[in-house]
Amino acid sequence: MKRNPVPPVVSGMPCLPRFWPRPVSARPLTGLLAVMFLALHLPALHPARGQSPDTLRYTLPDIEVETVRATETEATAPFAVAVDVRDPARLALDPALTLDAALGTLPGTWFNDRGHFALGERLSIRGMGWRSAFGVRGVQVVLDGIPLTMPDGQAILDIVDPALVRRAEVMRGPASLFWGNGSGGALFLSTQTLSPTFTGRIRALTGSDGLWQTTAEAAGPVGPHHVQAYVSTTHQDGFRDYSTGRLTRTGLHGHVALGPSTRLRVTAAAAALDTEHPGSLTREQLEADRTGADTRYVNTASGKESLQAQLGLTLDRQTRAGLASASVYGITRDLQNPLPFAYIDLFRRAGGARLALQGAQGRLTYRLGLDAGLQDDDRLERNNAGGRPGDVRRTDQQETVRNTAAYAVIGLRLHPALRLTAGLRADRVRFDMEDRLTTDGDQSGHRTFAAWSPAFGLAYQRGSALLFANVSTAFETPTTTELVNSPEPGGGFNPDLAPQRTRGVELGLRGGWPTARLVLDAAVFHMTVADQFNSFTSGDGETFYVNSGRTVHDGVELAVTWTVVPALELSATYAGSRFVFDEGALEGNQLPGIPDHRAFLRLRGERQGFWAMATLEAVSTYFADDANTAENNGYAVLDLNLGHTGVAVGRARLQPFAQVRNLTDTAYNGSVVVNASGGRYYEPAPGRTIQAGLNVRF
Repeated sequence: MKRNPVPPVVSGMPCLPRFWPRPVSARPLTGLLAVMFLALHLPALHPARGQSPDTLRYTLPDIEVETVRATETEATAPFAVAVDVRDPARLALDPALTLDAALGTLPGTWFNDRGHFALGERLSIRGMGWRSAFGVRGVQVVLDGIPLTMPDGQAILDIVDPALVRRAEVMRGPASLFWGNGSGGALFLSTQTLSPTFTGRIRALTGSDGLWQTTAEAAGPVGPHHVQAYVSTTHQDGFRDYSTGRLTRTGLHGHVALGPSTRLRVTAAAAALDTEHPGSLTREQLEADRTGADTRYVNTASGKESLQAQLGLTLDRQTRAGLASASVYGITRDLQNPLPFAYIDLFRRAGGARLALQGAQGRLTYRLGLDAGLQDDDRLERNNAGGRPGDVRRTDQQETVRNTAAYAVIGLRLHPALRLTAGLRADRVRFDMEDRLTTDGDQSGHRTFAAWSPAFGLAYQRGSALLFANVSTAFETPTTTELVNSPEPGGGFNPDLAPQRTRGVELGLRGGWPTARLVLDAAVFHMTVADQFNSFTSGDGETFYVNSGRTVHDGVELAVTWTVVPALELSATYAGSRFVFDEGALEGNQLPGIPDHRAFLRLRGERQGFWAMATLEAVSTYFADDANTAENNGYAVLDLNLGHTGVAVGRARLQPFAQVRNLTDTAYNGSVVVNASGGRYYEPAPGRTIQAGLNVRF
């Protein structure tokens, strides 16, 4: 298929070697379907009656999965959901400085560490979110029950401390039925613990590139209630020039028993960030000095200062009709963001409310809900005068986003082994903007988007295996940032941007087989995205957005966990995909920023208190631009962790640990800036680094 380059085009880029060939052939798909068939029909792998309690670890847990709004469990959900629970040893002994280190084994999910704090980690689920220049787009992210994804569809993850995440759930597919706008997938993160006794810990670590981190956490019962609190501070000088940053996070959780059938949950969190911004590099700059910074960012003192806080309350009450829940939450964010093209001053207030009723009648289960969200942004952009706001106002406006939605999800058991799930959600999202910069005319206005999001799925249970299939949808409006960043001069919303809409189908299998000591999660999927958003960057680094036609996302996912012996566990995940533009000038080109192949291997063991973990990540070559003229080389990175589960000293338990990241000192780029101007696509990752620390548990 002929490739059709469109601006911005970077010429003279050599064809670089690939880690894997790009096309996804029919062979992996055929093999995966064969695995599903064998898993369902090998009776020797089915658990026998009277099995020992140890076999419970190889069965799917009957615990509600929050990514599907607690309508299903991992054992029943006809969707591709995966859960990663970090055990006490990993929490204590794994530095987990980034989300990719903490959650890399979640199938179909890809985190990119940029190596600095200024832009946040990139997150993509099945290719959704590939175009994000900063933060997270196209994926719904929830932290401890509070949506980090704003009503306009954008999420900032600064407030998430990866080292404190105890449980992560991912729904790998269109999720607008459950979460509405910006839900090409969903990620639910929990830092909460319900310790039966009062416990505490202090952890300190230091490492390469001026890294140090301290964490303190305490949790325990208070009569019939439960409380938990934590605080952490991370400082790094950075692998690259001009990337020093400091990030402090704190959180509080409370579970209050108001009676035998009523519970109140309280969660609060805050994060303070102060960081420099080194920018991205060209291929020539990489080859000259991987540790360098873009001089435009240095000369303009680019960076970020932000303060974010959030508070949420959830009241659960068991009634005759089912479990009734009411939630309210509020978020504030104050941002000072000097960049080469502007000094951005943003003050955000956001919040929402959710009502839901969940119950069962015979073979029927149901969940009915109402959601409402509000986002209010006070945005002022001036010229950047050496890292300070200048005298020239470029944008001065108040942006408001209101979202209202209603949804219903039902589950019907058609047969003891067959279950149907179906649902429908209606959303209305309104954007309003008051232009306070009227020198070029009043650009005030509003835009309203509405969407219906249906989904249905079938789940077939055979022994300890669950075979599922579903059809689901998602929609995604432009964010306020995308609407405001209009290529036309002056303020106001971009009138040409339309929502993108996603339709997906998938077939999957997950389950556990005690006799083989094996847990398996496999899926094949096909998605089409109409009116796909795309970005391009101007010469001074400002990003603009357009609708660029249709894209197609096809892929296979496989995750296997094998307990070799009780003290040794091997986990492997693989994602093979083909994500392409399907119409217009870019037809046949691959989506930039996403590899066709990614594999992750983890071996973890423990013996006589000594704990070790080795991880290997391999990523194929991928493009950095729509025109498919610039490539990011494939790579393989090996990490090694060592630690001890604890030596008792009085009432304390000392747990030392160490980690070597990128053991082979591979030179690679951990992330790219898609469609960056001037060929500045690449964000280099550190070479070999060492971290060491001590966790003290009380």
